[in-house]
Amino acid sequence: MKRVVHLLIWLALSLSLGTSASRADAPKLVLTIAVDQMRYDYLERFDSHFSRNGFRLLTKRGAFMTFGRYNYVPTVTGPGHASYLSGSGPAVHGILGNSWFNKKTRKEIGCVADSSVQGVGTTNSSGQASPRNFIGATLADQLRLQFDSKVISASLKDRGAILPAGKKPTGAYWYDGKTGRFISSTYYMTNLPAWVETFNDRKLPQSYDGKMWERLLPENQYQFADRGSGEGHLDGETNTVFNHLVTVSTNGFVNFFPTPFGDEYTTEFALAAIDAEELGQHGRPDMLCLSFSSLDGNGHKFGPYSQEIQDQVVRLDRQLERLFNHLERRLGLDNVVIVMTADHGVAPNVEYSKSKGLDGSSEGGAFMTDLMTQLDKQYGSGKYFLSPTLFYGNLYLNHETLRDKQLSATVVTSFIREYALSTGLFQACFTREQLLNGQAPGWIGQCVLNGYNAERSGDLVLVTKPFALPGSGKTGTTHGTPYSYDTRVPILFFGKPFKPGRYADAFYITDIAATLASALHCEEPPGSIGTPCVRILAP
Repeated sequence: MKRVVHLLIWLALSLSLGTSASRADAPKLVLTIAVDQMRYDYLERFDSHFSRNGFRLLTKRGAFMTFGRYNYVPTVTGPGHASYLSGSGPAVHGILGNSWFNKKTRKEIGCVADSSVQGVGTTNSSGQASPRNFIGATLADQLRLQFDSKVISASLKDRGAILPAGKKPTGAYWYDGKTGRFISSTYYMTNLPAWVETFNDRKLPQSYDGKMWERLLPENQYQFADRGSGEGHLDGETNTVFNHLVTVSTNGFVNFFPTPFGDEYTTEFALAAIDAEELGQHGRPDMLCLSFSSLDGNGHKFGPYSQEIQDQVVRLDRQLERLFNHLERRLGLDNVVIVMTADHGVAPNVEYSKSKGLDGSSEGGAFMTDLMTQLDKQYGSGKYFLSPTLFYGNLYLNHETLRDKQLSATVVTSFIREYALSTGLFQACFTREQLLNGQAPGWIGQCVLNGYNAERSGDLVLVTKPFALPGSGKTGTTHGTPYSYDTRVPILFFGKPFKPGRYADAFYITDIAATLASALHCEEPPGSIGTPCVRILAP
């Protein structure tokens, strides 16, 4: 009996010492940063204009994965933010896009939409959001399980704040453009903390109305002409060139969103959160998840080869320097782990691609209408789709119509595939049967397979050709494809657990969580399909 008692005491002491040791070795704060629409090449192209402690803190003194990329489609904001800390793609976590077609309700659903909750800090529908549509967990959840970590997440976009932070962070906050306030929902809390109310009382968005966005650098230091092919303009403006005026919005405080002032606002909120929540001062590794959204708004309007993009990236560098310097003063950067990436890249503007002799195309906007006409001709009039919309390449068949007409799904999907490929608009088309059987060859097939969720995805998935932006018009651009301009993104790790250097290893967005979990000596999220890059881990 004495031996059993002694054994139990030894086990208890061992577990206690093990927990203490793991906490002692752990950083005080884990900072994760996602920059919306940040292409990898921006870090290379604009490096000479960066400060010492902004991006260069990560590129020169961290582990820089120079061949990091996404391994699924669609490459858009919702899935990107759901993937990088979960270690899984849409096939596992179920976030198919910023929205998708819900086959049960037969309605489109936003990726974080939740009508069962109410906004906190607002009465607008923008507060009806939560992570309930996300399947699984993220590294934030794993840190809470192992260390009881405090997790705070913030972004101008609801999905940018909600999806990385997992199921039950201490707080997730996003911007309500109608009121000019950071808000949350009753999924997380019943009232905003006093420090968030104090921050909102500063009314920073109102101060940006009427503000002029001028170049930060001398004009001759910008890589491209100011009046580039296919560039759009900010809301309320007609010009596509500097200087840009943030015009007063008629329905809220949203016009500063696609300008550097949006990143400045996000940084101010992050600094307030670090201080008010005393992050990194709890004897455990707390986590702060940030997403900088404004580059995405800018890029959609002006494109990746514009002076506006260069200026915003350089200005974001200065905001990151402010953030990192603040952490140095509060905690010491030796006690901080940082990971930075992007949720996707972006394609060149169609007109810009054309001007360079590439296959830029905006054709295909009427594809669904033409396809429905062809089906009526082939099989007789009928409602062949649950929705006439192409959701990130997904088509949803109306199986009731097929049964009524005694048509097999295999026959109809084969017809659609051959017609779609005959239009010259698409690179590939995969059926549900192919994807469920794993019959999707090549890089494009693997990306589609990793993005295909058996419960939620469609009956067919179409992939457009490179540089094609169907129905996009003559200005602006977008993203979502498996091509390098959309998939290749910066991935950087900083802190004691990592060996600084440039690493050209093949590294996928789904490898981030596994690598970070290895560095923090904790279990990876349950749906993680990634592999840790052992080469960058310090002994």
